[in-house]
Amino acid sequence: MALGFHRLASGLSQALRKKPKATPNPALTLAGHYTGKYAFLDELTNKSHQLSVSPELDIQIDGRSLPGQVTGITTAKLTFLDHYGYELIITNGAHGPESVYDEAEDATYAIFNPNNPRPTDDEDDPDERG
Repeated sequence: MALGFHRLASGLSQALRKKPKATPNPALTLAGHYTGKYAFLDELTNKSHQLSVSPELDIQIDGRSLPGQVTGITTAKLTFLDHYGYELIITNGAHGPESVYDEAEDATYAIFNPNNPRPTDDEDDPDERG
């Protein structure tokens, strides 16, 4: 009888020690579609701004952390709600983030990767090359 109790206690002890497998956070899995450093141009002020998205979905603009939280993420769109209640929506395309909508300014800005600029219209058309 004592041996049976010992086996039962040992089995329960092992079951309690087993940690459940951590399920990956789907938002962080999708973060790879947005992670990186980008830039956008405010055409009204002619000022270039830097946009950075970390693997943990922390967002910085011009090197300053933007307080808030991600409220939605898909392969096509990341929605961030700032601490003032305005949305920042990053739209993703075939080659990464393409635009950012700033609800506070009611403006959409084209995104470009400062390390890998997108080709200009002239570079897309082989007939235009000289």
